[in-house]
Amino acid sequence: MIKGARSRLSGGYLLSQKGPWTSVRGENKRRMLKAMMNMKTMTCKQMGGPCDAPFHGNKADEVIKAQDNHLKEMVAKGDETHESALKGMQNRWKHPVSGMGWYIKTKKAFAALPED
Repeated sequence: MIKGARSRLSGGYLLSQKGPWTSVRGENKRRMLKAMMNMKTMTCKQMGGPCDAPFHGNKADEVIKAQDNHLKEMVAKGDETHESALKGMQNRWKHPVSGMGWYIKTKKAFAALPED
């Protein structure tokens, strides 16, 4: 037996030593696994963008933030097809009252999606 193996095995490690949850135990492990199971996917196009890049999250706000970062990244790389979507996103931030329509629509679309 490898020195220290007993303590690691009895310390709550999963039998499989792969994945980010290998040392997570009890309620934290249940929460983490549940969160992974509740993931949904929306694409850039579903949120008004030009491409089919997928974004995964447990909440609509997570995929919205991921798409915002994606738009900024693509425009910074010189991709002109994402510029109008980025400008639309920036416009929503400048005019939050009118931007709420897009936000509510996107949240409803996310809620209607099946889990991955």
